[in-house]
Amino acid sequence: MSELGQVLQRAREEKGITLDDVQRITKIQRRYLEAIERGHFHVLPGHFYARAFIKSYAEAVGLDPNHIMNHFQSDLPAQPPTEQVERLRRRRVASTNSPLQAGRWVTKTLLVLFIALIIGVIYIAVVNSNGGTMTQPVPGGSVNPGAEMVSPGNGGGAATSPIAQQPQPPTNVTPTPDPGTVTTDPVTETPKSTITFESQQGSMYNYAVQGEEKLTVKLKVKDDRSWFGVSEGKGKKYVEEGELKKGEEKTIELGKSAYVRLGKPMLVELTVNGVPVDTSKMKSMPSNIVLKMKEAVTQ
Repeated sequence: MSELGQVLQRAREEKGITLDDVQRITKIQRRYLEAIERGHFHVLPGHFYARAFIKSYAEAVGLDPNHIMNHFQSDLPAQPPTEQVERLRRRRVASTNSPLQAGRWVTKTLLVLFIALIIGVIYIAVVNSNGGTMTQPVPGGSVNPGAEMVSPGNGGGAATSPIAQQPQPPTNVTPTPDPGTVTTDPVTETPKSTITFESQQGSMYNYAVQGEEKLTVKLKVKDDRSWFGVSEGKGKKYVEEGELKKGEEKTIELGKSAYVRLGKPMLVELTVNGVPVDTSKMKSMPSNIVLKMKEAVTQ
């Protein structure tokens, strides 16, 4: 077993996370996770995936992946010569194709300019064909937009002055409210449930819920990403599980109890029946939250 594998395994065991939990969080197959802990990097599918898998594993158990990669650089699998040759070949192909791409860009530009030139010639021809109709200026001022010009008559005599019909400004009408219409202010709905913190044992947080007949759990990630699993009780099959990224949310309907497991609880906004549950002080990764319905005490 390599020193890097020992560090990752020790961090996983201190967090109380199994390899199956890491597999669900990182989506990496268990056999690859076992190979990382044993230092059998030749089992991993290539140099790139080996480094990506190790970084994901370190992040899942709460370690700084950049620090791990720099500190155990000598333990990481070296980049094979074939990958280096392939990267050089791709760079050469890209540099060979760049003149061709530049030529295509020049061709498209010339085509656009040619079309613009044709449109300009057509426009000038249309303007020249209508040259017999001329608009006479208004003495002593300018014509307002929308004014109608009247040309002098052809029957002889004094020429009439051009008449500009001024557009009428629109009349602003303020609607009068109907006396029979009653305007009501929006009513803010108050959450019906109350949630009470009862106890904590290690990474387990217990809450009592009152005021509803079932539980509605809503999860929303504030930053980065976090794995989650939700069931109706500890040890039961997850109703929903997966990974949420920043801004993503998930709503799960349950019965009278809920078991919520969060990989990074401090990054998740947890709401139960519309009531927020503070997860910012839950430092254990993962943390387990138990919610149980309790009957209200009647006086």
